[in-house]
Amino acid sequence: MPDLGLKVKQFKKEQQDKADRRKKQKLSRTEYEGIPIVEQYTKFGSGDRTIIEKFTVLKQYRQPNAYVRETYWFDPKAQRVSSSLIKDKDKVMIMHGPYKRYQNGILLEEGYYYLGAKDGRWEKYDANYMLLDKQKWNRGFPAESQIAYYDSSHTKIKEVLPKEFGKVNGQYMAFYEGGQLMAEGKYDNGVKVGRWTEYYQFRRQRKKITQYARDRWNEDFEPYVISEWDDKGKVTYERPKEKEVAEDDQ
Repeated sequence: MPDLGLKVKQFKKEQQDKADRRKKQKLSRTEYEGIPIVEQYTKFGSGDRTIIEKFTVLKQYRQPNAYVRETYWFDPKAQRVSSSLIKDKDKVMIMHGPYKRYQNGILLEEGYYYLGAKDGRWEKYDANYMLLDKQKWNRGFPAESQIAYYDSSHTKIKEVLPKEFGKVNGQYMAFYEGGQLMAEGKYDNGVKVGRWTEYYQFRRQRKKITQYARDRWNEDFEPYVISEWDDKGKVTYERPKEKEVAEDDQ
């Protein structure tokens, strides 16, 4: 005789699984990481150059992570996604959840945001859906970054050492204990490149700008200071422009 009790249990489990899946699918359209979201889209351009962006934003404003240097948000009036400084939080919609960008109906870029910061896997494609670029983020920082903290509860970031495939590569940042930016610059395979800027603790007043080689291959390049300021914002040193250009051309 068949075990009817077992079949009833199995049937109930299947029905519950279906209900759970439907609930999860519904939540995926109304929540991301447990935070309420709403769907948005923007369209601009014409013909083959028509760009459509589909994404989700926070239902209610939440303060983005102050340590993240690029926070993305949607301006409903201008109908544009921006990463510029937020001046009026009541007039912006913080990006949160899935994002897709299309041109002429072809998917060109996709990824996720978490409270305005890039999160998870981001990919770019060509017109034939061939992968052009991929990056992995962890809530605004490259996924492999080594982050040092001032405190044991990991709330006050001391520095962010960027890493890609085990190499020190990308944007470096150091912070004062109060959260203000102390220094920033880029690494190319473990070598400082481009312009590095140091700041005083308050008002984001610049302290010093140092020029490094354009890439790690220029081993003969000697770093030099471009400008220095005192804590009142007065210039204390300015490198002659003609000398700066001459060294850059080497």
